Amino acid sequence: MMKRFNFNAATKAMLGAGLLSLMLAGCGSDGKDGETGKPGPVGTPISKVNTLKSKINSASVDTNGFLTINFSLSDANGAAVFGLKNTDIGAVSFGRVGSEDEIEGLTNVEGQAREIWLSYFNKDKGDGFYTGSSYFQGKNCEDCLTDNQDGTYTLKLNKAIDTLGKYDYKADMVNGIYLGIKTANAANVNLVNNSFFYWQPSSDTTQAKPKPVIADETCQSCHRPGHAGELAMHGGKHVTLESCTFCHTDYNSYMKDDKDENGQVIGSHKFDGSIKAMAHEVHSHAFYNGIFPQSASNCQTCHQPDENLAMADAWKADLDAATCLSCHNSQYAVPSWHWDAENNQIKEDKLNCVSCHSDPDGHARGAERAHYSNNDSAQSAKTSVTFNSMTYDEASKTIKANMTVKHGDTNVTLAQIDSSPYSHGGFTSAIVFNGVVKDDFLVNYQKVGYDHFSEGADGSIDVTFSDGDFKVAEVMGTPEVKVALSSQLHVCFDGKGAVADCKPVEDGVIPNSGPYVPSDTAYFNVDGSKVDKTPRVQHAEMTACQQCHTTAIKHRFSNDIDGCASCHNGTRDKKGDGSSNLAYIVHSKHYLYDSSGSGFFKKTDCQTCHGKDGFSLKKIAADAAPVAFGKTEDGTEQTLVSPQTAACASCHQPPYGLSETTINHIVTNGGVIGTGHGVAASDYDAQKGQEACSTCHTDSQLLEAHSNWGFSH
Repeated sequence: MMKRFNFNAATKAMLGAGLLSLMLAGCGSDGKDGETGKPGPVGTPISKVNTLKSKINSASVDTNGFLTINFSLSDANGAAVFGLKNTDIGAVSFGRVGSEDEIEGLTNVEGQAREIWLSYFNKDKGDGFYTGSSYFQGKNCEDCLTDNQDGTYTLKLNKAIDTLGKYDYKADMVNGIYLGIKTANAANVNLVNNSFFYWQPSSDTTQAKPKPVIADETCQSCHRPGHAGELAMHGGKHVTLESCTFCHTDYNSYMKDDKDENGQVIGSHKFDGSIKAMAHEVHSHAFYNGIFPQSASNCQTCHQPDENLAMADAWKADLDAATCLSCHNSQYAVPSWHWDAENNQIKEDKLNCVSCHSDPDGHARGAERAHYSNNDSAQSAKTSVTFNSMTYDEASKTIKANMTVKHGDTNVTLAQIDSSPYSHGGFTSAIVFNGVVKDDFLVNYQKVGYDHFSEGADGSIDVTFSDGDFKVAEVMGTPEVKVALSSQLHVCFDGKGAVADCKPVEDGVIPNSGPYVPSDTAYFNVDGSKVDKTPRVQHAEMTACQQCHTTAIKHRFSNDIDGCASCHNGTRDKKGDGSSNLAYIVHSKHYLYDSSGSGFFKKTDCQTCHGKDGFSLKKIAADAAPVAFGKTEDGTEQTLVSPQTAACASCHQPPYGLSETTINHIVTNGGVIGTGHGVAASDYDAQKGQEACSTCHTDSQLLEAHSNWGFSH
C-alpha cells in the first residue's frame, strides 16, 4: 500500500512558492525593464470642486521683460486642485509703485508728488491718451501654462512689458501681480478667484500691499458676493477692488463720445478712467437715482478709518485735483464763479482745486474741512439726544419727558432747534411717543412737536403733553406697557459746521436747519423707572443697515431698529394701499435696480440683513398683534393679516407671489389673510386661529426655499 503524506496549509504554501521560483528561473529574461511610469495627479480635478483659491508663490522677470509666475490652487479645505487650462486665466496685470512725477502733467502740488500705481501693460487710446488696461489673457496663448499635476502651476507670459515708453521697469521698486482666474466645474458653476503678489524683484523679497486705501470688504458690504450688484466686472472675472486698481490707474484717460437719445454722436469729452474717478462718479450719481443709500459727500462711507490700512486717511491730503473733480464736475457741484457757462465746464483756471483748497486754516476748505469738520450735515450726525426721565401724572393724564440735546460736550438750546412747521402737519422737530407690550407697538405713531418743548434744568429740554391730542391714556393704561420715546429733531448750523441759532425766513422756513439728529429709542416703565434694554424681539440689527446706510436712513438717523418701528408698526396702513409696517417697507425698498436696469441685491438673501436667525417665524409670538395691510373697499376700516403670515406677505404679494392656492394653504394652517391683503378688522377675531407656519417652515427650510431666488427668477 502506498504511504500517504498529509501537508498542512503553511507547508503547501512554501512548496508552491518554491515550485513557482524554479519555473520562473527556467524562463530567463525577455528584455530590459520598462521605464517607471509618471506619478498620477495629486489632489482633486477642478471639475469636481465648488470653491477655488489661488496663491502666487513666486515670480520673476527675464531680461526681455517677460513675466513668469509660480502659483498654486486649492479647494475650500486647502487640498490641491489640478486641471486648470490656459483659457481659465482670465487676466494677469503687472505693474509697480511709482510717482506722479513720472507721468507728465499729473502732479498738482509741486514738490509733493503722490505715490501712484504704474502698469507695465499700457494701451494706446489715441490723441495722446493711454491707459494701464492691456492685461494678459490666457486665451491668447496655447502653451503659457504648465500644470504640474500636484496643485502647482507655472505661467510664462508671452506678453512683454510695454509701457509705451512712458516709464521704465524698475526691479528695485515694489512690483505687483494680479492673477484673475475664471473657470467652471462639471456642474457649470463658475469658479472665480483673484489673487495678488507684491515683491521687490532685485532682492527677490515679498513686500506688503502698497497703497492700502480701502479694504475689499468695505466695498463688499454693499456689493455683496452672490448678489446681482456684486463686484464682477469685465465678464465677471474681476471681483475685488484691488483687481480694479491694477488697470484703472491715475493716468487712465481717453476721449469718449457723447450721444443723444437716438445714439447719435453729438460731441466728445475727456473721460477719467482711473478707479478713483469712476468710483466717485458712479456713487455720486447713484445717490440721486436711489441706489447709493448715503450722501455722496460722506467720504467715510467708503474711506472708513481702519488701523490696518496705512493710507485710510489719504483722502484728506488735498494733493489731487482729479479726485475733487470726479464729484465736483457740474454747475451744481462748484461755486458759480468757478463755472464757465458758455462752454458748460469748469473754468480752466479753476481746475487745480488743491492750489487753493489745501490750507488747513485758509478760507477755501480742503476735503476734511469741507466734508466733515466744517460741514453742517456731517456735524449733525455728531449731535445726540438722550432721554433723561419720564414722569406720568395719572390724574391729568399728562406725560413730562426730559431730554438733553448735545453737540459734542455742548448743550443745544431751544433756539438752536428747528421750530418750523412740517409740510405734512405738525412740526419739523418732534419726539415720538408710543408704547410696547411684548413685541408690539400699541398705536399709530405720535409726533409730539416743538410747540410742546420748553427749557428744562441744566440746559435740558422738557416735553409735556396730555391725553386728547395724543393717546396717552390708552398707552399708559395698557397692562405691562413699556413707554417708548425717540426723537426726530433738526438742529441749526452756521453753514460751516458750528451749531447756531435758527433763522426763520418767509412762511417760517428755516434754511440753516441740518439733517435729522441721531436718536436712540429709550424705554420707561409707567412709574418712570428706566428699562435697560429693548423689550422687543430684534429681527434685524441696525449695524446691518448701517453697513450701507451709515448716517443716512430715510426720515431719520437712529442706532436701533425700534426707532423706525415705533412709526412703521403693525397698526399703520399706507393710506389704504398696502402696509406701512417696517417689514413691508424695508423689503420693498430693497428691490433695487441699477442704471442699466439690472437688479442690485439678491432679494431673498435673508441673512444679509437678518443675521443668523432674525428671519425665523418662531420669533413671532403666537399671540402677537395682527398687521394692517390696507383698508376695506369702502375705506371704513383696516384690513388685517395674522402676524406670521404678515412676515411672508411683506414680500409675497398677489397675484404672482401669493396665489389663491397658497392663500388657502395659509388659512388651512391657521393664518388670516383673506384675498391677500387681509380681512376686515371687525372679522379678524372670528377667523383667527393658531398659526402653524413655523412647524414646516423652519429656519433651514426657509433658507433653502429662498436660496436660488434672484431678480431673474
